[in-house]
Amino acid sequence: MSALFGFNTRSSVRSAATVQPEKPLSLPYELRTEMNWLDFSGTANPLGTPKAFIRAMHTALVDGELSYMPDRSAHTFRATLARKYGVAPESFLCGTSVSDMVRSVAQTYQPCSVGVVSPAAPEFMLAVANAGHDVVELASPHTFVVPDVNTARERGLSFDAAVLANPTYPTSRLLPRQTLENYLEACSWVVVDESLIELTLGGESMIPLIDRYRNLIIIRSLSSAFAMPGIPISFCIAHPDTIAQIERFFDNTGLSMFAEVVGAHVYNESTEYLERTREFLDTEIPWMQCMLNLIPGIQIFPAEANFVMCAFDYAAPMNLAVANTSELVLRLQLAGFLVRKLEGMPGIVGGKYFCVGVRSREDNEKLLSALREIVIGAR
Repeated sequence: MSALFGFNTRSSVRSAATVQPEKPLSLPYELRTEMNWLDFSGTANPLGTPKAFIRAMHTALVDGELSYMPDRSAHTFRATLARKYGVAPESFLCGTSVSDMVRSVAQTYQPCSVGVVSPAAPEFMLAVANAGHDVVELASPHTFVVPDVNTARERGLSFDAAVLANPTYPTSRLLPRQTLENYLEACSWVVVDESLIELTLGGESMIPLIDRYRNLIIIRSLSSAFAMPGIPISFCIAHPDTIAQIERFFDNTGLSMFAEVVGAHVYNESTEYLERTREFLDTEIPWMQCMLNLIPGIQIFPAEANFVMCAFDYAAPMNLAVANTSELVLRLQLAGFLVRKLEGMPGIVGGKYFCVGVRSREDNEKLLSALREIVIGAR
């Protein structure tokens, strides 16, 4: 099995996809509860888990609801989603993590060459490869913007399907509708990860396109949108015929009772919560970009979601107190802050890049203060 990476080189997709980049520092639960780290390495909603969700989970524990096997067809969850989005319940397929849903979609189709947006979550490439496909890395040679399908093919990329993201992690860029439509016209099937769409600057969902394009499968998630990274709950949205096809090969045994409990409340009681999230991020994302860019040595990339991709370049004339990104990230950890270093991520060349999540204003100010102190040093 082989894969096309970049525009000119080929390598083993199995070896390339399974060499995962360095992951954020993670410790056993009992140790993390004893520490006071502020975690900026994730993408969870900065407002925290909605109280309605917490009450629903508490009630489920107290009333013994978790002693029952979950409904593997997720009838209640699908009915709630159908009311929210105004489409048929048969347009939904509920599961666990986003990468698991990508794999479930990919295994439905005959092996082919699948273009995967890059840079993006490396788990996407692994999911596609494990479903038996060849991976084609969709990366622009000079920018971090998703290349248009025609431009990609003019540069020598050949692929039959695609996995995109709206927004893309870690570049924090939204997917233009016209770019997606061009992929849909050119590919046999296209997956779009919209798990972070609620955490953007006015991001536009592509769900209205599912009736027009039966080859479009959108994946959404509750985990980041509602600050529940420890409870993976995701779902696919597509034309009912497409969902029925995917369901023939879908293993739904991973769906938990928590998903059923939370799913029953998910959009009935969360409208005001999501509105407050958008209002907060509309000011906090631009403010965070501006403040990060004012720190010597740090370059930011335009962000349209609740995380900012950055690069640290040591410049001798500036006489900075740290020499590179690895030292900067380590010093931040010692000061009690976790950010995600992007070294080794597909589509990221060099060790200077890292990603910072957007949290509350109070937490963001603490991180910025620590960054300035570390980078500038005592003078």
